[in-house]
Amino acid sequence: MVSEDWRDEVARRRHALLLAVVDDFVKTAEPVGSHHLAARYALGVKAATVRAMMAELERENYLYQPYTSAGRIPTDKGFRYYVDHLRPGWRISQQDKTHIEYHYSARERDLSALLRDTSHLLALLSGQVAVVVTPRFEAIELAEVAFTRLRQRQVLTVLVAAGAIHQRVIETERDYSSEELQRVASYLNRIIEGRTLDEARALIEAALGEESSSHDRFVREALRLGEAAVSAPVPVDVLIEGGAKVVHQPEFDDPGKLRQLVEALEDKSALLGLLENTLEGESVDVSIGSEHAPRLSDLSMVGAPYRHGSAPVGALAVLGPVRMDYGRVIALVDYTARALSRALES
Repeated sequence: MVSEDWRDEVARRRHALLLAVVDDFVKTAEPVGSHHLAARYALGVKAATVRAMMAELERENYLYQPYTSAGRIPTDKGFRYYVDHLRPGWRISQQDKTHIEYHYSARERDLSALLRDTSHLLALLSGQVAVVVTPRFEAIELAEVAFTRLRQRQVLTVLVAAGAIHQRVIETERDYSSEELQRVASYLNRIIEGRTLDEARALIEAALGEESSSHDRFVREALRLGEAAVSAPVPVDVLIEGGAKVVHQPEFDDPGKLRQLVEALEDKSALLGLLENTLEGESVDVSIGSEHAPRLSDLSMVGAPYRHGSAPVGALAVLGPVRMDYGRVIALVDYTARALSRALES
């Protein structure tokens, strides 16, 4: 009868072997052989035993052999096992931490510049493609609303929230003077103070739904202008940096795969869809290769939400080949998201 201790030892060695194969492949981009593993890693078994365990892992689809007599390469399933067992222990290096902290301690920047600089920073530190989804404006507390008369019956509305600005031109039922628009803005700012755009919309809609006789003319007109200012959805944008870095990875020596990569990076709606889970999540999200749509199946993504207050308002991510240094990238993405969240509060 096989003892439980023996089963545990075999499982431990298989676990150590699979992690070693992934580690080595990430560093070299070359198939990993049994003799190399037995010599380089403290697995506690000889090369013949390593070879037998690798064959077993191949049958279970954790590894595959690209051609006869070659070593093994991790499959997407093997990388998923690696990430899931690595995740509890990721740690950011002191050098990366210092670089990120210095970046966010620099001079004051508006939100657009801050997000552009974040995508550049992540691409620089990771050596991969960095993606930053701009904040969902509706989830951020409004700082103020302002109105500017452009011409007769045409007004520029300006919403300001956490350094972000959204402008929209609206047509009005009558002409307003600059003084009237300032008074309207003062009234609306009192009632929307501390509310998100979603909350402001609901509040104004509810007020307009009340008996019109309960409002004087000024309040009715102010609410209608407020409704026009906040009613339209504010689109998010996807900032991409570092595409030139990832095309030099050996995975994209194949022209077909390189073309797929370029097309994927040009499709911002696909990237936004890829980040949907991250936008709704609480922490770092890792998706690997075949877990994506076919056109993105040669890529992995490590993403995390960033916050304003307690609410997630946007996301950032590193996108690269499945052969990625997940430990370092997960730590980079996690720490950068937290640092950006702190910067939004300051």
